[in-house]
Amino acid sequence: MRRHLVLTVTTALVLLTVVATGAAEFTARTLIQNRVARAAPALGDDVTVGVAGDWALWGLAHRSVPRLDISSDDARLGPLSQVRVRARLDDVRLGGRPGVGSSHVEVTVPTRSLAAAIRTAAPAVAVASVTADPSRGTVLAAVGPGGAGQLTLRPVLADGKVTLAVDGLTVLGRPVPADRLGMGEGVLGPGPGAPKDYPIGLTATSVRVRPDGLHITLAGGHSPLPAA
Repeated sequence: MRRHLVLTVTTALVLLTVVATGAAEFTARTLIQNRVARAAPALGDDVTVGVAGDWALWGLAHRSVPRLDISSDDARLGPLSQVRVRARLDDVRLGGRPGVGSSHVEVTVPTRSLAAAIRTAAPAVAVASVTADPSRGTVLAAVGPGGAGQLTLRPVLADGKVTLAVDGLTVLGRPVPADRLGMGEGVLGPGPGAPKDYPIGLTATSVRVRPDGLHITLAGGHSPLPAA
């Protein structure tokens, strides 16, 4: 009877320890996720943060995390909304001078986001639809009354940044000067007053047109993290 009681108490203590450790781990992960969300509000409300390698509790206690995997399907990048972001941050330091050793980010800009951005760039122009043409590496927007005009945009990668340049405009098959839309030569770049550089030292390394929109890859090296 006494042995059974000892085993029961021991088992209960082990279970309590496991539950307490699990709760502490959950709290640590939540703290890290909240800190990332505060430091990068452009990631949106559905941002999730995964801690790779050691437990989050260990990383938080030592103010260093080997890797953070960050994802969001509702990020806002300049004039682009509802952007999908998948990011990996390596050698993340949370204490002293917060920073990241290196970073790799995959960004997907769906066609609906491009349509919204075109409407923002040219408020007076109706945008009926936007489709991607991977074979030509362009984005096509049906604009104007009834979508009679076709605006062709081409992604441009220069100096580590991505913009969409106006490649041409036709109305009922006839070429029309694109400046009639009230858009500049390059669109969908940073808006007025927006930072000219990407955060945490990121630079764009590639941009591709795929059926669902633009796919952009960015990479960065050692960089400080914004204050949370």
